[in-house]
Amino acid sequence: MDNGGSSTNIGKYVDKFFDMLVLYDDNLVFKDGTKSNHDYKGLLKAAIDVFLNHQSNYTAYEVYQTFFMMYQITPEDKSEIDEKSPDVLISEPNYLLDLVDIMRKYEENTGELINWQRDHFIHSVNVFILGLAVYAQNQSYRAIFQNYILKNKHYKKYYRIDGNFSHEEFLYRWGVAALFHDIGYPFEIIGKQLDKLIEDGIKNISHSYDNVKMGLDFRDFDEFNVIAKLDPFDYADQYRERYSDSKVLDLFKPTDIMAHKLKLDFGFDNEVYKKLIKHLNGFPRFMTERDFVDHGFFSAILVLNSYGKLIQKYAKKDKDFFFYPIVDSATAILLHNYYSNALQKPPFNFGKLRPKQSPISYLLILCDELQEWNRQPYGVLDVKENHVNDLDVVIDDEYMKVIYILNNGPMGFGFSKKKDDVIDNVLEIQDIFLGKLSIRTKIELDNVIRDISIAEIQAPNILLRNVEKLARQINDEYNEEVKAKLDEAIKKGDEKEIAEYKEKCSYLCDFEDLSADYKISNVRQAKSIPKKLSMIGCEIAHIDDERDEITKFDEKEIEDLAIFEHVDWCRERKGTGWSYGDVKNPEERRTPYLVSWEKLPDDIKDMNRKATENIPNLLNSIGLKVVRNKIRLLTFKMHQFYETGSLDDKSDGEKRFKELPKYVQYSNYKQADYLVKILKEKGFELVSLNDSRDKIHRFDEEDIEYFAKREHEGWLKLKLNLGYAHLPIDESDIQKIEEGIRESHNPNLVSWEDLDINVKKANKDTFINLPNLCEDPNVGLKIVRRQ
Repeated sequence: MDNGGSSTNIGKYVDKFFDMLVLYDDNLVFKDGTKSNHDYKGLLKAAIDVFLNHQSNYTAYEVYQTFFMMYQITPEDKSEIDEKSPDVLISEPNYLLDLVDIMRKYEENTGELINWQRDHFIHSVNVFILGLAVYAQNQSYRAIFQNYILKNKHYKKYYRIDGNFSHEEFLYRWGVAALFHDIGYPFEIIGKQLDKLIEDGIKNISHSYDNVKMGLDFRDFDEFNVIAKLDPFDYADQYRERYSDSKVLDLFKPTDIMAHKLKLDFGFDNEVYKKLIKHLNGFPRFMTERDFVDHGFFSAILVLNSYGKLIQKYAKKDKDFFFYPIVDSATAILLHNYYSNALQKPPFNFGKLRPKQSPISYLLILCDELQEWNRQPYGVLDVKENHVNDLDVVIDDEYMKVIYILNNGPMGFGFSKKKDDVIDNVLEIQDIFLGKLSIRTKIELDNVIRDISIAEIQAPNILLRNVEKLARQINDEYNEEVKAKLDEAIKKGDEKEIAEYKEKCSYLCDFEDLSADYKISNVRQAKSIPKKLSMIGCEIAHIDDERDEITKFDEKEIEDLAIFEHVDWCRERKGTGWSYGDVKNPEERRTPYLVSWEKLPDDIKDMNRKATENIPNLLNSIGLKVVRNKIRLLTFKMHQFYETGSLDDKSDGEKRFKELPKYVQYSNYKQADYLVKILKEKGFELVSLNDSRDKIHRFDEEDIEYFAKREHEGWLKLKLNLGYAHLPIDESDIQKIEEGIRESHNPNLVSWEDLDINVKKANKDTFINLPNLCEDPNVGLKIVRRQ
């Protein structure tokens, strides 16, 4: 069995699928005996191969475009050809492809308004490809799908080759389901935008808004949940004749259509069927009351609305095309979230989904969950390029093995157990794999921590006068650095470097004489210094501040901040119209350095490192210095108290803290930041000792219970996100689960209610002693009531 990476395995499995595939259009023989001589299969395969080599919106759209052009619904009858004018139909609007384009543009243009808005466009293509791989590799699934198609005596128009079942039937149904399963995601974006407005904006005005939540109230749902009626003879007449129980339904209503489809597939009795119709028609209100949006529900309706109209308009001879393959795909889109959100809960209480009940639904749930990992956040520059992530998949009739490989990236790590549990709770995996589905994660922990830190840091304020001073100083030091590089090149006699740095020197000038672009670039770098320092637990202070000055960063901090500087520079350059070019050309706004850190030349990396190393000196030059910020000092003190149980321990808490692994340090940083948040929830805040407000000496019992519970919930969420698992064994027992990964199996990874009483007491002790920890001379904070 080949255990290579995704570029080998998934590509190989896709090759096998296309080797099995014969397309109807490629082998069409017209009545006059001529052949079509198309190679649509080759076009689709080429689009997928290019996408696998370089995943981007551009290559993803090529896959969408090829698929929906292959299966464009038009007035022409492909089985006939007009001898006089074989190309009568030159063009026809492709409404389905237009829908895809709308989704892509909407997601790109609105993503920056949401925290960690995930890509759905590229993701859907990855889901599509993974489904092709499963189909190609697993004979059990192929047999189940074929039996599902053939058992329906009413549908005789499925794809055939020489009278036999064709794999194109799977390609078509799966393509519609996988590529359209997130088409309704803008409905979810709207609610998230409103929540973010409350969270980021209004809550900062007053903590009285802390409990405000926004939801999507779809008051005109009945107008949306309808297929336009174009067929005067009612396109559903034939369907009603076949199924007498459908005569009472409105078959221009997507929810009624899908409810009947589910009844046929699952064999519901009438009581369950009636509940399902009622639940689907009332689902928008159900979602609003529970403060969530299931975009799959809206995606399914959009698909039925779109295809329903097109098929009435063009498919004059056969409306079954809508009621079988299209409704099958749309129902799969519905179920990919609705099955676990609704059907596995009261009043339905369904068990695990079996592939024979709905093969496309089953595969969509599986592939969507497995591909829910490395999805690009919109609004963050070149995430795909900066993160060296991969997916190793091995599939056959015995088992499916999935390994997520995160060399860096803001996804967190070790989420394999959670993903395994989600799939195992919803799907009957052993119906297609004789062995258990195996999901693992391999990560370089410190790289992940670095990227999470970059992604989550806040931007402290800095006065404009200081920004200007720093920007001037940055320009002066850059000029000196480039001149020094030229001198080095001259000493070495390196003609190439001499020419390169002479060219760079030709652009050097005083700050006042810089072009607007370069002046703003220096300002950007100056404004980024507080963000960089925040990332490593530091901040800017006046030179007279009583805290110890940080004059030197460690090697890891320098590397992290240098990478951040390059990412920030790339964002600035792209935002001001620059693009990549092999040779720098300011007139055309092209630069060879608009690449990931890994691809950056060593000398440019060194310049970023030196700029980072020089931050303390740069700040000193304008009367400022680098110090540990007080929340980080509190973090050190809290960890010291946790270790010793003493408020009076005089050992060097910061030194001991920095000896911890990076990911443990990060965990503690996150907990301290979370502490600030939960204090605000009860109307408290942390301020400097020189604040005029009266300090809080102690919390009452109710507040202590609340804080301890919320702190545990935050710790639990963080640990689960970092891959820790609950096992009722000693906390110190750390098992090596996978190569390069150590996951602590912690007995405290349970809800607050189930937590051991002694652990609860320890959590409460933190908040009992918190006022004293804050007031430690090395911390210099106090707790006050929020104004």
